[in-house]
Amino acid sequence: MKKMVLILTALVLCTSLAFALGGAERAEQPTRPIEWKYSVVFPAVGTQAEGAMELGRLLEEYSDGRLEFKFYPSSQLGDKMASLEGLRAGTIEMTECAASDLSNFSPIWSVFSLPYLFDSGAEAVRVLNSPEVARILHEDAERNGFKIIAWCNYGERSVLNSRRPVYTPEDLSGLKIRVMQDPVLADAINAMGASGTPMAWSEVYTALQQRVIDGLENSPPVITANNMHEVAQFYSLTEQFIIPDPILVSKRIFDDLPADLQEAILAAGKASEEFWNNELWPAAFEKQFEVMRASGVQINEVDKDAFRASVQPMVDEFLRNADPRSRELYEAIIAAR
Repeated sequence: MKKMVLILTALVLCTSLAFALGGAERAEQPTRPIEWKYSVVFPAVGTQAEGAMELGRLLEEYSDGRLEFKFYPSSQLGDKMASLEGLRAGTIEMTECAASDLSNFSPIWSVFSLPYLFDSGAEAVRVLNSPEVARILHEDAERNGFKIIAWCNYGERSVLNSRRPVYTPEDLSGLKIRVMQDPVLADAINAMGASGTPMAWSEVYTALQQRVIDGLENSPPVITANNMHEVAQFYSLTEQFIIPDPILVSKRIFDDLPADLQEAILAAGKASEEFWNNELWPAAFEKQFEVMRASGVQINEVDKDAFRASVQPMVDEFLRNADPRSRELYEAIIAAR
């Protein structure tokens, strides 16, 4: 009996030692970084991709390597709506979209679809970071499952088409112009004289090639990065929409992170915003105008007063029918301007 007790005691001591050694070995192993998926519709090359790479670098730097940036361009994880739903569900960490895309979750974001809301992209970013406007937008975004970490100036969006130069609203008559999937954008293009055609971005190039649509509206770096200038040759500087992009993080995922990692993400977002708006985008905007010209695109000025007048009734009707929170946002934007 005594011998049996001694044997059992030895076995317990050996097992305890093995567990202790195993625990020490596990403790010495480095913690694996958190995979941070960035799902976007834009391609893997071009100005937008350059911005994404810098954002990824900043996230890894500010998190001391605890986040591992994974870039999924060209709708690899789905289109904009699929990516936004992924953020809400907590299956995708981060995405970028036009502010008006969020109108699918809350009507206040349709305010960004109003034509001639801002005078420039730089003004838009300044206004969106003003205290009252930021409060309204951040509260609404978080209510719907998104955390805004940066605002990106995407410049002034103008009409590119394959049929003819556009100088006045009359010149848009009969043209089908692709817009993002917000009815207010289509209403604005209709008011300008064309037929606004909502369409997913991934379908636009082929639709232009096959003459399903006659054109689209966007800014030069986006047009060239997606090779739209290969299939449409007339770019008319209507500059009707100025819609910045928020960079969004899943609130569900963000809220589960430790405070220091949350601070790192917010700091990386702010640094990325400054890089994009002050360095990368301004240089790219001018450069891509030259790329378009060199490829044979004709670029022309328009009668902008005529276009402003054509959309004013549509803007007035939107504001008459808007819900109180949308009117609150519109008034805050006007006051901040």
